Amino acid sequence: MQDERIAKMTEMLLGGGKMLSVHCGTCKGPLFEFKGKVICPVCGERTEAAKAEAKPKAAPTEKVEGILSAKLNVLATQLEKETDHVKTLELLDRIKSILEVLEKLKER
Repeated sequence: MQDERIAKMTEMLLGGGKMLSVHCGTCKGPLFEFKGKVICPVCGERTEAAKAEAKPKAAPTEKVEGILSAKLNVLATQLEKETDHVKTLELLDRIKSILEVLEKLKER
């Protein structure tokens, strides 16, 4: 039985399927994305809901937020030490841009 399951999954992979990190609710086998559909190669179950679950949950957004926060800290340190008014305005403009992007990311 196990060999049969592996053979079906292998066949799906060789046919261009992509194994997802979500498992079938029926047989608990890994789901595959194949020709635009999410399918279980073991029991043949098809589902669209699993496709949404398989997508990463905002990991790239979290990474961008972390990078922007680090940049914001660097700019704040530079602003604290800056005495030139023109450079101060440039730093404030950059800080404002970062804060706007962070705000938009939080709205998502």
